[in-house]
Amino acid sequence: MLPWRNVRALKYQKLEWAMIEDKTTDVLIIGAGPAGLSAAIYTARANRKTVVLRGKAKSRLEQAHLIENYPGVMSIKGTELLLQFEEQARHFGVEIIETDAIDLGLGFAPKMINTRSGMIIADTVILAMGKGSSKVAIENEEDYIGLGVSYCVVCDGALYKNKVTVVYGNDNDSFEDALMLEQLGCKVTLIVSGKEAQYNSELIAKIKSKDIPCINEARVTKVIGENVLTGIEYEKASEKSVLPANALFIITHGPGSTLLKRAGLEIDATNCIEVNRSQETNLQGVFAAGDIICGGMQIATAVGDGVNAALSCLRYLRAKKT
Repeated sequence: MLPWRNVRALKYQKLEWAMIEDKTTDVLIIGAGPAGLSAAIYTARANRKTVVLRGKAKSRLEQAHLIENYPGVMSIKGTELLLQFEEQARHFGVEIIETDAIDLGLGFAPKMINTRSGMIIADTVILAMGKGSSKVAIENEEDYIGLGVSYCVVCDGALYKNKVTVVYGNDNDSFEDALMLEQLGCKVTLIVSGKEAQYNSELIAKIKSKDIPCINEARVTKVIGENVLTGIEYEKASEKSVLPANALFIITHGPGSTLLKRAGLEIDATNCIEVNRSQETNLQGVFAAGDIICGGMQIATAVGDGVNAALSCLRYLRAKKT
């Protein structure tokens, strides 16, 4: 992966190509749960340009059926409480972008974060992406990150022109990324975990018109290689098969704890980010809050963490100007 080049990339969207411009901000918050949105409200009210990334993974609050232990609210659905957080954040000017962070450059200033749709350059970063749900492991996945395994077609697709690629996903983004790779001159096979009927019919028709093989109701189980990726193993209807390939683009999930480790963050044995009482990580200008630091794992504690991270972030930004 080549994360820090200037990505003014082409992205396939609604069957058209469009330019994605780099974005700059004072504060970038990765995660749109209670911790991230609480931090965003504070930084935005302090007149700091604030961007929040909301990835594919749902907030744990969104999955909560009923909340009865959050102060000031007698009883509320998790989705409704999260919507209130979002509305308040937007009211104060927070920009919420639906995309995943797939590479982090945090050890220098400014911070540079690659997403599935472009690069964001930020003075500070607050990590509040939660712990997420356990993903189905792909054997050897982490060993081949940057050696054939990628999470971003926009970033790395052009590196595999005239080579054999596999896109693995579970939503319409997978179809768009497969079309992008075909446009870039790659040989593409698409593997999706769902049935054909659950995806956008226009995208399916476009995939078929480009003669891109699509394997439905399957999952990638293993990355195969020697120094670099040479193929993948997948399972369909309890039968395993092997596809030769030069690259595997994974759209089902982000790189997880590997993303944090590669960025230079100190994390403990349970993959929780280590912070001090001010929510500061070991990297200057980078803070963390919420379930990702494995604190109280409650809405109230996540909100408190987010506010504390925001206050520390604002102090850091003020100090930079003096």
